[in-house]
Amino acid sequence: MAERIFTLDDLTGARSVCGCLACNLSAVFADHLTALRTGYPGAVTTLGHRRPSPGTTAVPHFLAVRLGGVIADVVVWEEMRPHQLTAWLPAPDARARVPQLAARIPRLVRIRQAVRTGTFTPSGAAGEALSTGGRYPSFRFLVEHWLTLNKEFTP
Repeated sequence: MAERIFTLDDLTGARSVCGCLACNLSAVFADHLTALRTGYPGAVTTLGHRRPSPGTTAVPHFLAVRLGGVIADVVVWEEMRPHQLTAWLPAPDARARVPQLAARIPRLVRIRQAVRTGTFTPSGAAGEALSTGGRYPSFRFLVEHWLTLNKEFTP
């Protein structure tokens, strides 16, 4: 499923005084992602993720945020316990790739931007998933289709 493009006003439900990403952004995204993950009590931050808490996996989420006429890619982090990670990403081989790929954010963002601009379209199941999921592939999409994406993408 592709991410929606959000404005700060969409996320806060109020008219922003400032459109700056630095203004209370962590609280905005924390509220949004907690609402998306039914019953999820974990912490979400936009400040980067140094290490997950014991017993959890750090999972990045890529959001596209419209600031005026510019679309900014924002990475927010969520900590998932094993049962939450399994529910979110059922395939064991894909779950095993999460920590490795979470450390490759710059490459994943380049792939995502290439998909979004139409300069890269993967083949096979990844290409089919994009045709139904839109042009803003999620971290989950990138993990599920990493073998194809990594093989085919050349920056």
